Amino acid sequence: LKNILMLEKICFPPEWQYDDGEEYYAEALNDTQSISLFLRKGDEVTGYILARPHHLTFMELGEDDPFLTESIGKRYYIETIQVAPATQGKGGGKKLILAACDEAKKRGVTQFSIHARTQNHLHETIKSLFPEKVTLVRPISSWVHASGEPYEYIEWHI
Repeated sequence: LKNILMLEKICFPPEWQYDDGEEYYAEALNDTQSISLFLRKGDEVTGYILARPHHLTFMELGEDDPFLTESIGKRYYIETIQVAPATQGKGGGKKLILAACDEAKKRGVTQFSIHARTQNHLHETIKSLFPEKVTLVRPISSWVHASGEPYEYIEWHI
């Protein structure tokens, strides 16, 4: 838990961090429906990904994204990807995304979604990892949960 909170602090500006981060991530780590995976370099935790069932995201973000729909079938929503700044640009984010997809397959889930930043090119990373499997890309000019930054909502299957 302390590794996730440390990563959140160094990866995101304060206004993007959860006010109840300790409680939120503790619940996520204990939730058997969610996928929580860590990226390590030796003994050091350098990354983290959290994917939750899409229907939970729909319940939380439906008012903020009026075009967000409840998923048909099982789908995971990538809630957060955190990669320590010192290790960014070395494929850690890709490894975390692919590992989450592998874990989802083991659970019988083959669909994913994300609100992906455009400023750090996460949207391009997602589309390059799944070039023939992206089923929806929807630009968002000003995402409320990211201080008005442009984002893309992306859905894909694996």
